[in-house]
Amino acid sequence: MKYVLSLIVLVVGLMSGEALLATDASPAPAAAAQVTAVFQTPTPIPAEPPILAPMPLTVDTRPEGLRPPPYRIPLQLRPEDHFWFARPIASGEVNWPNPEYRYGGNYFDDMHTHSGIDMSTPSGHPVLAAADGVVMWAGYGLFGHYPNRDDPYGLAVSIQHDFGFEGKPVYTAYAHMRAVNVKVGQYVHAGEQIGEVGATGKVTGAHLHFEVRVGEDSFFATRNPELWLVPPQGWGVVAGRIESVDDWPIPKKSFTITSLDTGRVWRSWTYIDDVAHPDDEYNENFVVSDLPAGYYRITVWVWWKKYDEVFQVLPGQTTFLLIHSGHPLQVNPTPPPATPIGP
Repeated sequence: MKYVLSLIVLVVGLMSGEALLATDASPAPAAAAQVTAVFQTPTPIPAEPPILAPMPLTVDTRPEGLRPPPYRIPLQLRPEDHFWFARPIASGEVNWPNPEYRYGGNYFDDMHTHSGIDMSTPSGHPVLAAADGVVMWAGYGLFGHYPNRDDPYGLAVSIQHDFGFEGKPVYTAYAHMRAVNVKVGQYVHAGEQIGEVGATGKVTGAHLHFEVRVGEDSFFATRNPELWLVPPQGWGVVAGRIESVDDWPIPKKSFTITSLDTGRVWRSWTYIDDVAHPDDEYNENFVVSDLPAGYYRITVWVWWKKYDEVFQVLPGQTTFLLIHSGHPLQVNPTPPPATPIGP
């Protein structure tokens, strides 16, 4: 499928952080900018999320490994963004993606494209609903939607939420749990405990596997959760697309992002195949979330050309980068907005 991108929107970040190296993976199938709240309600099915109340904004200055509390959901400062989900693991625990096995990665081999993100939280910690909704699956068998103790997801829960996206239903999935505390048909609220972190299914150790699904409750309908989980206060997200001269996305392309403030380096890769679906708004093939607001440099070789370019992450938003072989990096930094919004 050929993608044509004529325009880059650089959307940037109200809060978000670093990617701290985690160990477990799931092989299964300077001051803060002031921000204007331009909230667009997700397509309701049938309820609408509440609008955020204006409150002060601060940029995080905590040391590596610590994060400020996240903003309240839903957060949507730009029309393209949809930070509508709370973290399924509470603050104070590892509730960010394993940077070695992000969405669309293949930590093990090309037969195990990652359809979500992994949070390497110890076994037994509470797993929380990311938003209000109805439980659609609870137990073994999520992959095939029939009871199966050999299912790769292990003990899992899926929830259909009260809102949709571009007219389609939206689901979240929570896998590899050691215990499930809900049943099919039960209504749950954001932050309500639905289970406990575990190591069931095909895993290398205890962690929570988390997915966002659009259109249907299926492994084949996922989107990158890093574009849906609300960032920590003062942090943001970078998404982008690295493509060839004929506009095709380049798979498995490694790149680095370096903080100009701290020198910290994040290494990541573009999606490896079609199991990883780009976002309907961004059409990206990589995402790195939890970046403190500030200036960064992306470094990547695309054929004969080395890109070594600076961009800015603003709090609470997504910065989008387009790297097209043979052309300059396309970045549109979001102008600093004027009115603060609250957590």
